[in-house]
Amino acid sequence: MSAPIANMSIPLADMGTPPRAKDDCARYDLELPSGKSGQILYAWPPHIGAPLAAQIIELMRDTSASSPVVGFAETISDSQAAAYIEELAVSLNKGKCRLLTISVDTGELVGLCTVRRNLNPNNRHIGDLAKGMISQAWRGRFLLNAAFYEIALQCERDAIELLTLDVRANTPAQDIWMRYGFRIYGTLEDYARSQGQRLAGHFMAQTVSDLKARALKTLRVHRQAPSGRMDDL
Repeated sequence: MSAPIANMSIPLADMGTPPRAKDDCARYDLELPSGKSGQILYAWPPHIGAPLAAQIIELMRDTSASSPVVGFAETISDSQAAAYIEELAVSLNKGKCRLLTISVDTGELVGLCTVRRNLNPNNRHIGDLAKGMISQAWRGRFLLNAAFYEIALQCERDAIELLTLDVRANTPAQDIWMRYGFRIYGTLEDYARSQGQRLAGHFMAQTVSDLKARALKTLRVHRQAPSGRMDDL
């Protein structure tokens, strides 16, 4: 990776490995919900401090209110949230996962995703996407395109060549994963249980190289759109 360059935005029309700002964030210009221009910051924090933990919990609750988050009910209790933060912090400290945060340049956390690393010698080429979330107010505003590109770049740095994930069947999340090239390789009928029902789930996969190419192509298309608006959904 090239040396960090302060206050540099991502040149969407000519991306290789993007330059990093002095705070080690990848920055993308886009139109904000208010109609004003701004920047979205993509970062991989190595640890979770109290301010970030509070933002993650707020984002989890915002997301679960409109769509299911795997492993949680529609309402996330304080104890469940605290347990998740503790587990995530331990995994980060041990290098078992990566945390991608997506923030507005004002500091608001609007999205996140974790990539679980397989540290077994024969499976280090596989990573698992988990707990992907985007705030309701920020859906459909280009965030996923750049997120997948940044995820692919981090996977390359970690020598991950294949990404897997699991998702509740027949949900908007499944449609999004499929639109971005993930394909089903298995189904579990008793994947989750909620409100007395047994719900099916799909297991999906895609190579990192394919995801990177697809994300980069989409970013370039939206950058060249006549309206100048960059939407992903």
